[in-house]
Amino acid sequence: MPRAIGWPFMNVARACVDFLAHCRVAKNLSAHSLRAYGIDLKEFERFVSPESDIAAIDRQQLRRYLSHLFETRRLKETSVKRRMACLKVMFRWLELDEAIPISPFHRLDVRIRLPKRLPRNLTEDEVRRLRRTALERVGLSGRITEAKALRVAKRTDPNAFTALVVLEVLLCTGLRVGELVSISVADIDLIERVITIMGKGSRQRRVFLPDDETAALVSAYHAATAARRGAHDGFVVTASGVPGTTQFVRSLLRETAQEAGISRRITPHMLRHTAATRLLENGLDIRLVQRLLGHQSISTTEIYTAVTDTSLKAAIGRAAARMKGDG
Repeated sequence: MPRAIGWPFMNVARACVDFLAHCRVAKNLSAHSLRAYGIDLKEFERFVSPESDIAAIDRQQLRRYLSHLFETRRLKETSVKRRMACLKVMFRWLELDEAIPISPFHRLDVRIRLPKRLPRNLTEDEVRRLRRTALERVGLSGRITEAKALRVAKRTDPNAFTALVVLEVLLCTGLRVGELVSISVADIDLIERVITIMGKGSRQRRVFLPDDETAALVSAYHAATAARRGAHDGFVVTASGVPGTTQFVRSLLRETAQEAGISRRITPHMLRHTAATRLLENGLDIRLVQRLLGHQSISTTEIYTAVTDTSLKAAIGRAAARMKGDG
């Protein structure tokens, strides 16, 4: 497609840089979202060439790019949908900013049907094994108090203690891994046992440390890592004192799961799914679970109402026993 007459030339690389700057400054997106956008846009740059005229990108190129993602890159539907959504937002911004005459997405039907998958939860046995392994690695047993946890934190492998804290916090709050590593020390109120989270779309919410032992672990971790943290105020830190990343947390959980003898791959998002499902199965109202997880739509939370076969079988058994008793 030839360049639109009367429009200044801007190459694809420049357009992507300007859009990311807009997302960082005007939209105030999180570092995690900016990284994801950056990865998606780099892939598009490689496909069309960074020096291509952004105003010359047309529907045919977008369709070819869509085919490339599915057929050459063999990406899953969720990954393709994310990459195309990122492009659509960028081109819409370029149109509004009058950098291009019209978005190539205008009246373009690129709906991607996502397969319906149930959330991947941990079984109760897997949760027990993960917790037991995490505790054994640091030498904690019995009732956990802040004093006991602090003593252990100071003498044990720093990453092993981080793994324990990360595991407990994710299981009781249902945080996304990106939200977890974005927590600063100032976001944690240990008196009220509340953590303030900046979630997707810069929406702020609060999550809670519901029991004494989790609160004790968080408090001890905060105290034990203070000297190692140095100038930054990130809550999750590595053994060398740098802020923990999402990949760091994933590796900690993977190592713990392997040591616990769990053969399948355990991810932070599985802990989020597990937290949500357990809360619903224990009677918490779905609107409260929606608020805790930071879902904008209740329909997103509703996927967790699909209870496990074990829970369903047990519930049916209890109901059948009551009916026989009434008879």
